[in-house]
Amino acid sequence: MDAEIMSASGVGLEITNLLMPFISALLLLVITLWFKDFATGIAKGLKFKMNKSFNEGDTVILDGNDALIVKVGLSETVFGVYSDKGYTWRYVPNERIPTLKLEKVINKDLHLDTEAEKAEKLQSLIDRTQDSQIGANKTAIEEIKNGANK
Repeated sequence: MDAEIMSASGVGLEITNLLMPFISALLLLVITLWFKDFATGIAKGLKFKMNKSFNEGDTVILDGNDALIVKVGLSETVFGVYSDKGYTWRYVPNERIPTLKLEKVINKDLHLDTEAEKAEKLQSLIDRTQDSQIGANKTAIEEIKNGANK
């Protein structure tokens, strides 16, 4: 019976040889997932940067607050936000931008009609319609009078 007794260093070497492929695979998986997230973030940053709808300096509404696009980077965008606390910068990772409520302010002086303006427009429409009907009725009445006089 030749039973080989391994030394402590021999056992350690065997365990290392057994575990090394698993550790390598795990490390490769972690690096791959990190690179995928990094590449996705860069791609979303480029997509937002290339979007001609939003440019640096544009006035926007970010989650209900007035804001200004300060800088569009590859991985994050900086918004200057006006709030009751003052003017602050908000750093937003570009992969979060699609989940935010982001609206572009086109013309801050443009407003919706007030109730009085709506009523004025409606009254003007009614007046024009009635005037055309009255004119048509006058013509019809004149034609009837002329036909009866003959």
